[in-house]
Formats: sequence, structure tokens, C-alpha cells
Amino acid sequence: MRLRASWRWIAAMALASAGPLAGSVGAVVIDRVNAGSGNMSAPSDDPGWNNVGAIGVGGGVYIGYGWVLTAGHVGSGDGITLGGVKYPMLPGTGRQLTNAGAAGKSALTDLFMFQIAKPSLSLPFIHVASTPPPNGETVTLIGRGRLQQANPTYWDVNSSSNPWIWTETTEDLANEAGFKANGAKEMRWGTNAIDDRGWFNVGLDVLGLGTTFDPYVSNNEAQVVNGDSGGAVFVKQAGAWNLAGIIIAQGLLPNQPGGTSTAAFYNTSYFADLSYYRPQIIAIVVPEPAAMTHLLAAGGIGLSTWWCRRRRAG
Repeated sequence: MRLRASWRWIAAMALASAGPLAGSVGAVVIDRVNAGSGNMSAPSDDPGWNNVGAIGVGGGVYIGYGWVLTAGHVGSGDGITLGGVKYPMLPGTGRQLTNAGAAGKSALTDLFMFQIAKPSLSLPFIHVASTPPPNGETVTLIGRGRLQQANPTYWDVNSSSNPWIWTETTEDLANEAGFKANGAKEMRWGTNAIDDRGWFNVGLDVLGLGTTFDPYVSNNEAQVVNGDSGGAVFVKQAGAWNLAGIIIAQGLLPNQPGGTSTAAFYNTSYFADLSYYRPQIIAIVVPEPAAMTHLLAAGGIGLSTWWCRRRRAG
């Protein structure tokens, strides 16, 4: 039904025309007709729904011991809201993470941590993954931001033109489809499968993970959009939920109408791979001795290179 191509080809084509990455990324879009209000409460197998909160126009994850993890371009804002309660950053606790001296990469990366007064509500400690999910592994995304409209939008796309020409049309005439977002914001969840891992750049280098918004996969197939940055990517490893990533960026098709306020099939989502940054997270949280029990372990790292330019997701 849609523009059939591998996501790498799409990324390369996007590089040749309108850069593929979007600015701020909202509540994750899911591939479901009449899905405008779906998945707005914790899934039955909850990976950590209540630990994800709002920070300014983006989000963040409360990992425990007073510490919050988010995207660097989201920052601390005026603090994180969890369970309807605002918790400001404690002065002087902000920490920008680094790329651990990786050759040829920026010194700093697009991840930020800050401390708050421990929340009054009871929240579980979030385990950070020590190894990255492999290609094909299903992950659960939790983000907050703009909600999708209830029904899909269809386009006839002329991909032989430079830039591509998109004409909104009916389903029968379409070779591409997706969802537009509206002005409302809410937290929601969806799932997708990891399909690559490597370095990408959003002004700062990030070692990350990627997924593709494929049609006809499941009713919960997820794509990040405007406002989702700083949200959580969870993976189940050895029967337990771990935090595998932080949402960073959205990949767009060339000349995609609506930019980050739309999710078209074959868009991509990009996340920081927390297994690489885990030693720094441990070093920040470690003043609490009990944290060692939860966090210590070594994770293997394998590097690859992604082909496309990216702009920040939110």
C-alpha cells in the first residue's frame, strides 16, 4: 500500500533533500484507526508508566533516589511533574552526560540528569539496561505531547520529484498514509521493534537505537512525534523491565507535510542507547549505597553508523 523501501534508503533520500530529522517530538502516535484516545493508561504489563513525567514541552523519567533522566535539549525546565505534582530541580544538581571520550564524537551528549526532592508518591526504582536490545527486539515507548487525530491521513507522493510532492487524497488513490497530530497533549504508550544501532547527531553526537513506523504490524505500532523528547523506551530482559533508551529525535520523509506534527509510515524514531551511558548514570546515583545493588553490571557495546542527518525531536 505504501512507499515500499528500506528505512536506510529513505534516510539516505531524505539527506539528499529536506533533512530527515524533526525538532520537538508529542504523545507517541500508534497505528490504529480511531486511535486518538487509545493507550492513555498504563499497559497491563507496566514497564514504569508512573515514572514518566512532563518537563516543559517534553518529558523525563524518574529513575530513583531523587534523580530524573531526560534529553539534554529538554533540560530541567522548571522541574518534572509526576502524578500531577511539580518537583523542581534541586539547585546545582544538573548533570550533562558525555560520550565517554569516543573518538571523533562531541564531548557532551544529548542526555541530562537532575535531582529533585524525593516524590511523595511511591515509585519503583527503574533499572537501566546493561546491554542494548538487539535488532528485532520489541520495546515499549512512553511519551507525552500532541495526540494524533482519530483517523488516518492519505497522500499521493511523487518521489521522483526533488523535493518530493505530497498531495492529500483518498485511501484508494494513496501510496502513503499516516496521522496528523492535534493541539491536545497527553501521555501514551506504544510498541515497536529495534532495527538499528549507531551514532547520530542532533547538534551533539548520541549513540542510539532506532525503530521504523511500519504499516500493518500491530495496533500498537508506535512513532514519536512533536513533544515526545525525554520520554522512555523500555525493554523486557530476562523477565524484568529495563530502561533501554530516552527519546531524542524523529526521522521524516523528504518534504513531509506537517513536519513533526505528523507521523507518516516509514518515519523513524531515535533514542539514546542507555547501555552505553549507564556507567555515568551509576556514578551520579551511586552516593546511595543501595543503588549499587540495582545498577552495577557491565554492558557490551557495538558501534555502527547511521546514514542520515537529524534534527532534535523535542
